[in-house]
Parts: sequence; C-alpha cells; structure tokens
Amino acid sequence: MNLSKLLLIATNGDIKKGDIAGTCVVCGAETKSGISLKKMVSGNFTGWNCLFSGNCMCPECAFIFSDQTFRRRSWLASENGFKTFKNDEACSILFSPPAPPFFIHIAKIGQKQTWLCCMNSVANNPNQYWFSHENYDIPILFEKNKAQLYLDMALAALDMKITKTELRTGEFKPKTWTMAYEKGCQDFLRDLGRFKRDPLWEVIVDVARR
Repeated sequence: MNLSKLLLIATNGDIKKGDIAGTCVVCGAETKSGISLKKMVSGNFTGWNCLFSGNCMCPECAFIFSDQTFRRRSWLASENGFKTFKNDEACSILFSPPAPPFFIHIAKIGQKQTWLCCMNSVANNPNQYWFSHENYDIPILFEKNKAQLYLDMALAALDMKITKTELRTGEFKPKTWTMAYEKGCQDFLRDLGRFKRDPLWEVIVDVARR
C-alpha cells in the first residue's frame, strides 16, 4: 500500500478520474485515467525534487493534492482514520502510533509537502518506521530504542537550560560550556554534539517538551 491509497482509506475520500494515459509523477504507477499536472499543481509548487518522471497524476495521487490539509497541518493516517495534531502532540504520536499500516507527517509552517518523498514508505512496524517532517526532503527513520535515548538526553539537556538551537546544531555557547564544567557534565555535552546532522535527533529535539 502506498501513501495515496492509505490517505484515501483514512479520510474515506473520493477520487476523480482523468483521461490521460501515462505515468504518475507522484507514485510512478502506470494509469489510463491520469489527470493533467497543470490542473493539480501551481507555479509555486516546491516539491518537484520528490517526484518521478511522468506526464500526469493518477486519480489516487491527485486526491492528495486536492486538500491543503495534507500540506498545512501535521497529520496521522491509518486504516482507522485520519487526524491532524498540534506540535505539542507530536512526541506522543511518534512513540505511540496506531496499528500498522500508518503514516505520520510533522508540519512546521505548512509550506512544503515533504511527505511526497515517502510515497512508498507506509509504516508496517510501530517500533521502526519511516515518517516525514517538513524540514527534511528525505524520509526519516524512527527507531524506538534510539529515539527514546535521544528523548531522554534532550529532556535532560532542556532541564539544564540548553537551548534547542544548540542541541540541533551541536554548537554550544561559551556560557553553556562554563555551566557544563561547573556541574561536571562536559562529557554529556560532548555526547550531545555527536548527534548533530542526525535527522532523527533534530526531530526529537524539535518535538521534546518540558
């Protein structure tokens, strides 16, 4: 099952067929009832890098472009339904998803459809699965044990008043280093710095709440 079909099931949506035969640029499937790209995307569309080579959209994939909710909001889709959520809920949803198949997308400002790079990454395992985040043009792998370690360390760092920007970038302010040496936790700070450029770490820092 790809993401378009899951979203159709989750939202109980309806599809409209077109009259173009060819290859869908979103999922890569062949279709006899494709819809013109000019009807589906505007000149402001920024997700071309996530698409396949093709000449149309199949009806199922055209459906996911018909509702701006998929772009503007964070959402969870499964066979049991579709829900949007706020960023304060993202952490609990990542760690306690519904029964597979499911998919999770986390939006920030609602401008980029980065879930397009995950069309064939619907989750089948609640402990290890791919999800999307608006800031990343690649699927992000959630591994529960690793994510739990990251969350514990991020929360401990936030308790020390280390900023999320410092945690994401691994670049700590002089006063943060001074605090770490005073508390004897400079090794902890060095460990945090090793996580930079890991998308899962950056997302966990983003969704962590105190």
